[in-house]
Amino acid sequence: MRSAKIIPLAGHEDMCSECGLTAQCLSKDPADSDELHAFEIPATPRVLRRGEHLFRTGQPFESIIVLRSGAVKTYMISLGGKEQVVGFHLPGDLLGIDSVESGEHMCNAVALDTCSFCTLPFDKLMRLCARSRTIQYRLFSRVSRTILHGENMLLTLGQKSAEQRVAAFLLRLLRRQAERGYSTTEINLPMARADLASYLALAVETASRVLTRLQEAGVLSVRRSQVQILDIEALGQAAEERIDDLLRSDHQRQVR
Repeated sequence: MRSAKIIPLAGHEDMCSECGLTAQCLSKDPADSDELHAFEIPATPRVLRRGEHLFRTGQPFESIIVLRSGAVKTYMISLGGKEQVVGFHLPGDLLGIDSVESGEHMCNAVALDTCSFCTLPFDKLMRLCARSRTIQYRLFSRVSRTILHGENMLLTLGQKSAEQRVAAFLLRLLRRQAERGYSTTEINLPMARADLASYLALAVETASRVLTRLQEAGVLSVRRSQVQILDIEALGQAAEERIDDLLRSDHQRQVR
C-alpha cells in the first residue's frame, strides 16, 4: 500500500472563500461575533493523491475529516485477509465520525482519485459546538445523514435483488449530487468494479452483468468510469424506488 503524501494548499483563506461547502462549514460560525471567532478552527485544505490513505485501522482518532472534492473508499480487512468495502464518500461527507467512542479508527480510508479535504481536531470542534448552536446543528445534521444512509444501505442489502441494488446505488449517488447542485444525469464511478461489488455484496461478474443489462435496455450508458443516465424513470423502476425528488431537482436545474 502507498503511504500518504498529504500536500497542504497555500493561501487557504482564498480556498475557503471558493469552497462550495461554505454553507455546511463546521470550522466557522457565520455570526459576526468576536467571541465565536476566537474558537474558530483554522481549516487548511490538503490534497491526497489516488491510492494514498487518509487513515488506517487502529490509528489514533484525533480529527473529523471533511471531504471537499474527489472520492474516498472506506474498507475493512477480515481476519482471513479479505477486503470488505464499507462506504464511498463524496464532497461534503464526514470521515472518522465512527471512531469517536473507541478513540481509534475502525476502518481504512483511501483516495479513489485526487482529493482535497479539511481536518478538524475533534476537541476544538467540540469547544466550537458548545458555543455555537449553528455549528452544533450542522454537525448533528451531518451525523444524522450518515446514520440514515447506513440504514438505507442495510435495507438495500437485505431486501433487494442484484439489479435493484445496483440501480438503487446509482440513484443514491444522483441524490447526493443533487443535494450539492450537481448533475442528476451523469455520474463518475472512480471505484473499481470489484469495489462496487464488494460494497453491494455481489460477485464482480454479477455487478458487471447488471450494468451491461441496464445499458442494453437503454437505461444508462457506461464509458469507463463515466455513467450517463438515459432514462431516470426506468432506473427508478429497476430500483423499485420513487424518484420524484430527482425529477424536481433536474427541473430546477433546467429552469436556472
